Amino acid sequence: MKNAAVNDEQILRDAVSLVNDGMAVTLRVKGSSMLPFILGGHDSVVLTRPGDVAVGDVVLAHIDGQRYVLHRVMEVSPERVVLMGDGNLRGQEVCRPEDILARADEVMDEKGRHRRLDTPRQRRRARIWRSLLPVRRWILAVYKRTIIRNIKIQ
Repeated sequence: MKNAAVNDEQILRDAVSLVNDGMAVTLRVKGSSMLPFILGGHDSVVLTRPGDVAVGDVVLAHIDGQRYVLHRVMEVSPERVVLMGDGNLRGQEVCRPEDILARADEVMDEKGRHRRLDTPRQRRRARIWRSLLPVRRWILAVYKRTIIRNIKIQ
């Protein structure tokens, strides 16, 4: 019997199904759109039911029914939610509130250390980071050349 290849979309659909059943699901993150708070290829996030989504939450959303993103909530209204990755310099995604599939409550690194994302300290750090949008390009460049260069990423 051949091993069937499982793609990322199927894994995410299964993870969302488990979250909907009330389970917490841990997934390794890909990409750099959530730098410096979540390092793709190194960190994992613990996903839970989204509940009431607030500005500053990190959520898993299905955008335009085509792709999944793990980004931070920038704005919330009854009709739409605006998302943006912490590592993005421009560009936002807009989705409906029902397209928010899970919330990332904590980050776990390769050594198993956990960091909650919903503490007052982490929310304050995220607010300060958002306010630095005009200069994030340079901060991220330094971060990538110094910190990330020294981390072994799979």
